[in-house]
Amino acid sequence: MKCSLLLLATASMWSAEESTRTIEKSFPLSGSSRSVFVCGINGPLTVTATDINEVRFSVREKLAAASRDRLDEIKRVKGPWSDTDCTQRNTQNRNRERRRWDGNETKIEHDVTVSVPRDARIELRNVNGSIRVNGTTGPYSINTVNGGIHITDVEGSGEVSTVNGTVQAVYKQNPSSETKYRTVNGKLDLYFQPSLNADFKMKTVNGKAYTDFEMVSLPTTSSMKEGSNGMRVIHRNGALGEMRAGSGGPKISMETVNGSILIHSVAEGRP
Repeated sequence: MKCSLLLLATASMWSAEESTRTIEKSFPLSGSSRSVFVCGINGPLTVTATDINEVRFSVREKLAAASRDRLDEIKRVKGPWSDTDCTQRNTQNRNRERRRWDGNETKIEHDVTVSVPRDARIELRNVNGSIRVNGTTGPYSINTVNGGIHITDVEGSGEVSTVNGTVQAVYKQNPSSETKYRTVNGKLDLYFQPSLNADFKMKTVNGKAYTDFEMVSLPTTSSMKEGSNGMRVIHRNGALGEMRAGSGGPKISMETVNGSILIHSVAEGRP
């Protein structure tokens, strides 16, 4: 069973006509293959794992419009819920038709908190806002454009990407399958358990890569030496490096353009 939430927002102008409300809703989520999709546009998104078979949404919605009539029209909409898969390309068009209002003189922001079953697969999409995830064990796909991504005490594997922001991840259990991290303008700041066995593929254009772990170079142009801060510096001839931690294992890909890559051991501390 899967659950989807689409959060619509139209960018334009703030005005004196504003309203704030909190919307709460719960959905049962059972079965062996459980998925949660959340799509946002403006505002932060926070996901926390629980041990109940239910998805709970709490949305603090801030509305603004150029006129009181338009504000009242927005307020009559029955919550920011989607009746279609929020990953479909035509979802926004369907919801725009369903709401029947022109967004040129309106703006909506959502501050979203979601609790999900701990082992659920999560797919999170945002545009202007950060994403935080805590305590999940299932696979994940997490993407935003303008905002940082912070995942804490997770056990799953998946993909994490942003354009403008830092990606930080703290693992309670190291990834067991291929995992990817990407940002354009920001650093990758990753914390793994000491028993790390993985193969890393790292790329940074304007930055360096550092690690707490003993690593060996795979057949590339990478090398490693001690840094002045106690962490080892991974040097590359060019922008690409491939290194092995422990006995090797799942491939972990890391890519940033303007930022450094930091691979920490939680034994040395955590954020």
